[in-house]
Formats: sequence, C-alpha cells, structure tokens
Amino acid sequence: MTDEADPEETAETARAVLTLIPASLLAATAAAAAFPLSLGTALAVGCLPATGSIGYALFYDPPVPTK
Repeated sequence: MTDEADPEETAETARAVLTLIPASLLAATAAAAAFPLSLGTALAVGCLPATGSIGYALFYDPPVPTK
C-alpha cells in the first residue's frame, strides 16, 4: 500500500470543500432574509460550517502532492 493519494479523490474532496464554503454563507444570508435575524448574526453562524470544512481540508485530509 502506498501513501500517494488518488488524484481524482483529492480533486473531488477539494471540489466539495470549495462548494461548501459559499453554500453555507449563502444559506446563512437566506436565513437572515427569511427570519428576524441580523445579517451579522446569521453570517457568524454560517461561518461555522465554512470554517469546519476548511479545517477538515487543511488538517484532517490535507492535499498530498502527486508525482
């Protein structure tokens, strides 16, 4: 078994992380418009999953250089 990551799997994870970041912020903005929340509060709550996905990508499943 090698330590090299499958390039397709790595690209798929990166795509998912890059999709989740703006999706969580857009959902927070929509929630602020739909419910009586301030935009700042909604975005602060929306930043939690965005930050979590960045942390996952950087520390739990970091990108591995391919040769």
